[in-house]
Formats: sequence, structure tokens, C-alpha cells
Amino acid sequence: MSSDDLPASGAAPLVARSVSRSLGALPVLDGIDLEIGPGEVVALVGPSGCGKSTLLELVCGLQPADAGTVTARPAALMPQRDLLLPWLDARDNVALPLRIAGTGRKEARGRAQELLDHVDLGRFARSRPDQLSGGMRQRVAFLRALATDRELLCLDEPFGALDAITREELRAWLARLLDERPRGVLLVTHDVEEAVLLGDRVVVLSPRPARVTGTFAVEGARSGRDVADPSVLAARTAVRDALHDAIAAGRGGIP
Repeated sequence: MSSDDLPASGAAPLVARSVSRSLGALPVLDGIDLEIGPGEVVALVGPSGCGKSTLLELVCGLQPADAGTVTARPAALMPQRDLLLPWLDARDNVALPLRIAGTGRKEARGRAQELLDHVDLGRFARSRPDQLSGGMRQRVAFLRALATDRELLCLDEPFGALDAITREELRAWLARLLDERPRGVLLVTHDVEEAVLLGDRVVVLSPRPARVTGTFAVEGARSGRDVADPSVLAARTAVRDALHDAIAAGRGGIP
């Protein structure tokens, strides 16, 4: 994909059409269509091993598609682990992508400090990763992904390694942060509740080779959602039913 193929700023940060991918002789993705609008959060759910992370890597340009087209703004990727550099403090970890992009040290650190202050982590700016809790490390990793102000943010099961309470706190924190600093987000998750609490739309994939089997809109502002809200409960039920149907179909109808 060349820069001439990129959507104009303000257009959809991601448009994927009829995307297929095999790893050797193993078909992984089969004719995927996916679009994310400006400021929209799309959650991707599917059975384990169906190809969610492979699709994320295609979107980020880390793998090529065998067929179809992926037209995307340059993406900031947050993998499953925080991958903070242990010899850098929180401020310099957040500033790292800015420094790589050529921003001067003083300016990059100033911008990183702003982000840390914004989420009440400013007093931990000089702390190294081993001095931070798991939830704080994950917040720093999010800020590092946000620091470049890219229009597309790709999150690969970002809460998977956290305990249930920390995961709940970080979901609410991320919802508020994305309301304040909107951008297109592709969230890969195995957690249906997480998908409907954070996503404007939830896309359900079949077992490998992955196909889109359903797309579900979730009503209401992300930062105001609660698992007890009727609209959230209805979306969760619809997504879970679609996921179970896709899994059963992949087993030849065996529940």
C-alpha cells in the first residue's frame, strides 16, 4: 500500500475489502470486509485462534494480504503485553515514539509529561516500570500509543493479562480517554462484555478461516455505559449468541 492509497485526513482511517490471508497452507482470513470511521471504536471478537491478531497485523502493515485491499492511516499498535523498556522511566517510555519520529528530547518529554498529568500519573513520571503496578504500566503503554496522535489505534487484547478489578477500572478509564481524545480504534478481544462496553460496533468472526458473521451496533456514549444498562445487556446477548452460532457452525452444527 503506497501513501497515494491512504484515505484523506478526516476520512475513514481503515477500509478493508475482501481481505484473505493464509499462513503457509493454512487459510486464516477469508474475504474480510471491515471499515472504521473517524473516532469510531470497533471491537473484533471471535473464537481463539480464528485470526483476529493476524487481521490486526495486516491493518498495521506487519503482514501482507494475499488477496483484497487494506487502506489505512498509519496505526499505533498496542500489543497484549505492555513492552515498556525497563531502563526508561514512565515519561521516557511515553516519549519514545516521538523521539523515534525525530522530535527533540525536550519537546517529546514535555508532551509525555502532559499526557501523564492528564491521566493523574504525573507524579510517577520518573518511576521505572518495575516501580509501577500492572494497571499503571498498562496506562503508560496506552499513553505511548496515543503520543503520536495517529488517527488509528490498534489494541490487541490490552487487558488480557490483568486481574478482573484492574481490567474493569482500565476499561472505564480508556472509555473516558477515547471520549476526550477520539480516534479510530480496532480492539481485538475475546471478552464479549469488554467489546460491548468499549465498542461503537462489535464485529463477530467465525472460526478459522475467519469470515465476518455479524456486526452489532452498541447504543450510548462509551464512558456512560454500564453492564446493567438494557442496551448493553441486549448487545451482549446478541453478540454472544452470534459467537456461539459461529462456533457451532464451525463444528458442523455440534453445540
